[in-house]
Amino acid sequence: MTRRALHLTVPALTLLLLPGCYQGTSGAPPTADGGSTGGSGEDTGEDAADDSDGSDDGSDDGSDDGEPPAPFDASEPQSYARKVKLLLTGEPLLPTELALVEADPESLRDLVRDWSETEAFRVKMLDFFTVAFQQEQITRTNIVSQLRGTDGAGNFFPRAELYRNLTESFARTAWNIVEQGRPFTEVANTRRWMMTTAMMSFLVAADDPPNSGPQHTFYNNNPPAGMGPGSSVAQQVANRAWYVPNGCVNPSYTTNKRFFVLPALMGHLEDADCPEFEGAAVIEDGDFSDWREVELQTLAAGDAKTPYFDIPALRSASTLGLEISRTGFFSTPAFLAKWRSNVDNSYRVTTNQTLIVALGQSFDSENVTMPLDDSGLSDDHADPTTQCYGCHVQLDPMRNFFMKEFDADFYSALDEEVDVTPSFAFFGHVVEGDDLTDLGEAIATHPRFAAAWVQKLCYLANSQQCDPTDPEFERIVEHFVSSGHDFRELVVELFSSPLVTGSERTVTHDNIEFLVSITRRAHLCHTLDTRLQRTGVCSGNNNVANAVPEDAWSRGSATPFQPAASSLFYAASMESFCSDLSKDVVDAEGSVLQSSDMEAAVTFLVEGLMDLSAEDSRNPMAREALEQHVEDARMLTNNDRIVLESAFTLACTSPFVTSVGF
Repeated sequence: MTRRALHLTVPALTLLLLPGCYQGTSGAPPTADGGSTGGSGEDTGEDAADDSDGSDDGSDDGSDDGEPPAPFDASEPQSYARKVKLLLTGEPLLPTELALVEADPESLRDLVRDWSETEAFRVKMLDFFTVAFQQEQITRTNIVSQLRGTDGAGNFFPRAELYRNLTESFARTAWNIVEQGRPFTEVANTRRWMMTTAMMSFLVAADDPPNSGPQHTFYNNNPPAGMGPGSSVAQQVANRAWYVPNGCVNPSYTTNKRFFVLPALMGHLEDADCPEFEGAAVIEDGDFSDWREVELQTLAAGDAKTPYFDIPALRSASTLGLEISRTGFFSTPAFLAKWRSNVDNSYRVTTNQTLIVALGQSFDSENVTMPLDDSGLSDDHADPTTQCYGCHVQLDPMRNFFMKEFDADFYSALDEEVDVTPSFAFFGHVVEGDDLTDLGEAIATHPRFAAAWVQKLCYLANSQQCDPTDPEFERIVEHFVSSGHDFRELVVELFSSPLVTGSERTVTHDNIEFLVSITRRAHLCHTLDTRLQRTGVCSGNNNVANAVPEDAWSRGSATPFQPAASSLFYAASMESFCSDLSKDVVDAEGSVLQSSDMEAAVTFLVEGLMDLSAEDSRNPMAREALEQHVEDARMLTNNDRIVLESAFTLACTSPFVTSVGF
């Protein structure tokens, strides 16, 4: 629905506060084709160009139900300033900040700049980058093939921290680019990744063919010559012989399988004769948290490579030599695990998703840009007399960038070099190339890059696209380019723009109705963590949070999956979630929500949780409604903790928490 000024009586506000009564928007959000949320990453191997629907260029707002947009109703500062700060930090709007914006709407730009320098903004952007660069959803079953060359997880039981390292790495890399003021185009061609020692070990282990490499010995009381229980880590590295305190490996165990050795170095040896053994770890706790920028370098023939098991050497390294020319977001283990390929698909899904992430565009049969070399065209898929040819003539030569580096089935390293010629041709931009670094450079210099990332932030802010023909949209794109692709400058311009605030009418609002979206999981969890000064409110025992919709990208879709409309299911999920949460926060040690001081608790619920500062005209009505609720609840019980838990649930399920921009 459109954002309208509220002039409510107390009973009307009380109705709004009831779960299920607020319908955040009149239309459905843009949804991805097929209804998938990108779930398992276990790809079926169909043709990516066919699966992605070449006609989907991200231009459909998804909310066209045949009705024209409702008449535009400008949003007020107390609504749009709250919206922007929630999106960027999750923190409540201060009375002084609201007063500034009400006195001078242009002051919002300075506030956005200030907010973009906070730790809360960094945390929000790490969440956004993880999803936007499609790095989430790593599991042992979709990552093991990069080491093993098959899908069988078998004895692969690394520590869970490794999955988190692989998931977080590129989001941290992107944030490092933002923090240093480097051009954001570097997300496509950077070879300076944020990594931990444990992740570096994984990358080196994945850099050699699965069935090659030297033997490793795990021993207890039958050590190799010169080794024993007291052997140092340096001795163990030099001899590839690892002491195991548990006698179940007697006489000894020998293997060259990296998918087995790597978890063993983390302290976990999984074998039929030695089940669930936790040994002395060479990869220590600190090796999963020592984040630093590491420069990737491509090794020439004959160059020495630091072994994946030489943890002391990796621990002190600031560069990492690999044979695979890993570059940008699209060659990370996490991205490759999420978008699995196979021999039939042969990297098409990987290539297609790469362009969707970086340029907001899938392959389109109407794009007539021809590649420099068409030697990679598939005879099975690219018959010039068929409709498929229009996509495959660009897609197949481009997939050769991946074909030169990875096994088609498992993204493991190649046993031998493949003789193919990559070529990049996409919407007027043609680049000759040889390896993944050239693909990254082609993407970084593509003229569609800037508009694609303005649009991604539009989706983040509004749960729908901005009209790309809107002069205000075009102004922000031009500003982003002229700033040297400074991401923080983009955030300042867009989030202070009427495209996000709805404070003024633009072409976007003429064509696409301005939405008040539900608060999806990432925003909800971060906001509650921030405002309640807790961590992990959506984890632990409160599993109901998993029922709250989240942002996701489906295979082949250039439009994110973003449920925006409220529903009975959403209302019920929020009521259950907030009710469970109330029991954790009311009367908890250090919590402001103490039933012994009901007045202070109600003040916090209104001003802290619901974000209705004393300067907000809706503050008195919300306070009166909650005070009346407390009074009514006390007629049913004399237990003030139960009363405050009920009041918390009421505030938590109000549209001031469950919607963005109300």
